[in-house]
Amino acid sequence: MSPFLIIVVAICVLKNSVAVRIDVDTSQARDLENLGKQIKSTLERWYPYLSDQLYSSTYEDVQVIPLYFDPSYEGVAYAKGRRIVGAVDYYRKNSKDIGSMIHEMVHVIQQYRGAPVWLGEGIADYYRYYHYEDRRLTKPTKDNKHTDGYGTTAFFLNWVDQNKQKIGGRSMIYWLNKDAREGKYTDNIWPKLLGQTVQQVWQEMMQKA
Repeated sequence: MSPFLIIVVAICVLKNSVAVRIDVDTSQARDLENLGKQIKSTLERWYPYLSDQLYSSTYEDVQVIPLYFDPSYEGVAYAKGRRIVGAVDYYRKNSKDIGSMIHEMVHVIQQYRGAPVWLGEGIADYYRYYHYEDRRLTKPTKDNKHTDGYGTTAFFLNWVDQNKQKIGGRSMIYWLNKDAREGKYTDNIWPKLLGQTVQQVWQEMMQKA
């Protein structure tokens, strides 16, 4: 493929995306400055791709995402509105876990209204593991459910993306994301678009994956 064609393809694929600036604040953890620079570079590089992947007609692009490393927070990271917070202690011990920040940036992009938690967390982990990390997760067990969220739901969504028909040229993930952003998501979208309830799709996945 010629360099010109590569550029044309990239422009077409990312037609709905714009650049973002990540403002990293490590003032309370100076030893994380280099990691902060690495995270800033990674998130700014991945934002156009992820915002394009998660685009729908009501999406509002984000120009700046503040990212603060909080020494008092005892978790991993979280997103609130258009701001990301990372736990100082966690990233001191897990400096290679940039995927967790990709997960949080997906939440900033999602802008969901009233969507179930399992769906938002599942889509965030889907883009973290299957796009950013290019990692294949372990199949859920019989004790798992599609509503478990995170990696369990990410595995399920990836199977749906790979094995179910496209609707209007779009994958099921597009339509789930669109309805969640518009505050319209209900489980009725599954039989409406795929002819099966979400529980039936889950059972099919468990049998065939």
